[in-house]
Formats: sequence, structure tokens, C-alpha cells
Amino acid sequence: MKINSSKAVMVLFLMVMILLPFSRYTELPILCLSIMGIYALIKHANTLKRSNQFKILSLVYLCYLLMILFSATDSYWQDKTLLVALASLRFYLSTVALLIYLKREHFKLLVKLIAFLIVFWSFDAIIQYFVGIDLVGRSSYVGRLNGIFGEHHVKLGPVLALLLPIVMIALKKHNSVIRWLLTLVIIITIILSGTRSAWIMMLFTLVAYWFHHVKQRRFLLLLKAFAVTVVLLVSLWFISPEFQQRIERSVKAFDGSQAGLDFALADRLSIWKTSWAMIQQHPINGVGAHAFREAYPQFASQDDYWQQKKKKGVGMHAHHWLLEVLSETGIIGLILFVFALVKLMRFVRSHYNGDYSWAFLIALSSAFLPITSLYSIFASFWSICIWFCGAGLIIMSNNDD
Repeated sequence: MKINSSKAVMVLFLMVMILLPFSRYTELPILCLSIMGIYALIKHANTLKRSNQFKILSLVYLCYLLMILFSATDSYWQDKTLLVALASLRFYLSTVALLIYLKREHFKLLVKLIAFLIVFWSFDAIIQYFVGIDLVGRSSYVGRLNGIFGEHHVKLGPVLALLLPIVMIALKKHNSVIRWLLTLVIIITIILSGTRSAWIMMLFTLVAYWFHHVKQRRFLLLLKAFAVTVVLLVSLWFISPEFQQRIERSVKAFDGSQAGLDFALADRLSIWKTSWAMIQQHPINGVGAHAFREAYPQFASQDDYWQQKKKKGVGMHAHHWLLEVLSETGIIGLILFVFALVKLMRFVRSHYNGDYSWAFLIALSSAFLPITSLYSIFASFWSICIWFCGAGLIIMSNNDD
């Protein structure tokens, strides 16, 4: 019974990623895990009480929940904020199920299956780039490569970059030629996705891997990687007009004008200015978790790009996790966030489990780099991705015999 439950939980955890490109379907395995989590809380309460993993999970989740609840007291979209708080319970319960039923012998298999999935997504996206549609018939986003995630989203690059550390660990003991060829395919796919934050996440992971795992001929490998990078970027410059446009847009940030900077940042300056206005007027508990879009018109300036050019449009979220935490949950939210992060890092340090801990730690770290502009941490899609890595980090960080 326990073995069957363990396999079922492993499959459900993997299905979260498999179904991620298909919108709300990814909530189905999370729901199943949540139900198993409720049963685990009742059936294995004594076991959980003795678990250090359960303790750190409960602490981190409590901080996250309090961030939302404190912001809900005067949220500009209170119903939505409270719904986010209620929905967050599924992450806690699902991780409880993982703690009880996911067995250690399945860790390696799980990592390998995730790696296989990411490699498949990458090859699928490359096919889409040359053919126009991928293996399931999905077209790409205009001017971007988005593979299995379809034409209405630009999610492929960030997801591949987020899970890249897991792939690199899974391929670590494979033949070096196969390992680096598959890694190169993923790198090319991330670059062609056109999401510059994904490029930064990818670079962070590659540097972290070189620093932590490469012990011999380190600088020789660095020189080889540099040579391959130069050849790759030059080739992409001539092969891919989309890549060329992203580089040209990025270079505009250095022309010395605010217009050029805003163009390079994809018109995010208005959003960041509005975020700062929210922080100044609601510094204690923000405007409400996931209420950014509702509050936006009341804080936007008269010349705001999204209000003027987009016919009363709004910024959907702050496009930076720090600005989002401060503008939506205030100083209280930031204190709780930092406290949870410090406690989690101390736990990982004392329960470090080699490659498994490293993979999920680097994945989670890449999502919170200070120079990336990604999705809302309170929105369904990205919160699922963050939970997946956070849960993996807690589950995998177990150095007990």
C-alpha cells in the first residue's frame, strides 16, 4: 500500500509539470495531492510532528499565508486576495502528501523524468521554430518561440530556465557528449524563446553549475564554453530575426534616454513607477495580494503608458518580485518573506542532500534573482512553478540515512 501510494504521489507530482502547458488542467494533480495530504495529516499526525521537513514547510507556508491575509484587511480587491489565501492551502496539503508518501528511492527517477520532459519540450519547440507548429499542433507566440505552451503565452523560456538545474543534475553521470548536446538544445530553445529574464536565469544556473560541480579542468571548460557561446550567438544573430530584434531592443537601454530604456524594458517603467506609488501610499500591508491590476488606475500617473496607449489598460502585476511583495503586501509582507527565506536556507544547509538539494535550490534561487522580470508570485501559473521547486527543495533536502 505504501509503495503504491509513493508511486502515485510521484506520478501526480510529475503530472503537475506535464500538464503545466495546458492551463487549468495542472490543478487536477494538485487537487489529488491535496486530498492525499488531508488524509496524511489525519493518519500520520504523529509522524509529521517529529519531521523537521514538516516543521519548515509549516513555517514557510504560515509566512506566505500571513503575507496574504495581512494584505487582505484593506485590499483593493479583497475577494481575490482572500481567494488567493484559500487557494494557497492546496500547496501546503500537497507538500504534506509528498512528505509522507514520496519515498527516497524514487528521487532519482523523478529527477530523470523531469529532465526527459524538459528535453522533449525543447525538441518540440525547435520543431515548432522550423515547421511553424509543434508536435501537438500548437503555433508559437508572434515573434517568440513558445513551443508546447502555445501562441498566447511566452512561458516556455522561463519554465525551461527554472528547471534547467534539475536537467543538469539528471544528465550529470551520462556520457559527456550526450550531456552537453542535450544541454545545448535546451540553451538554444531558451535563447529562441526571446525572454531575456530566462536568459539571465539560464546564465545563473550555468555559472552555479560550473562553480559547484566542475572540479577538474575548470578553466579549460570555461574557455570551451565561451567559444561555443560566441559561435552560437553569432549563428543565431544571422539565423533568427527574432533573436536579432531582442538584442537590438536590449541595446536601446544604453542610448541614454528614458524612452530608450523604457523600450528596452518592454514599457515596464510605467508599471514600476505605479508600483512605487503604491508602496509610498500603502507601505505597511500594500494594496492586497494579487490586487495590483485593480488598484493600478488609482495610482497611475496621467501620462501612464498603459492607461493612455492601451485605452485604460493596466499593469497586471509589478513585473518584479520585490516590487510585487512591497506593493501588494507591504513591509509586513517583505519581513515575513525574508524571515521564511532565512529559515528555509538554514534548514537546507543543515539537511543538505547533495545534488538533489542543489538542483532545487538553484532553480528556486534563479526565480528570485534581483534583475529578472517575471510573472506574479501570487498568480496561479508562476505560484505553481515556485511551489514545485520549493516543495522539491524541502522534500529532497533530507540527509538522514
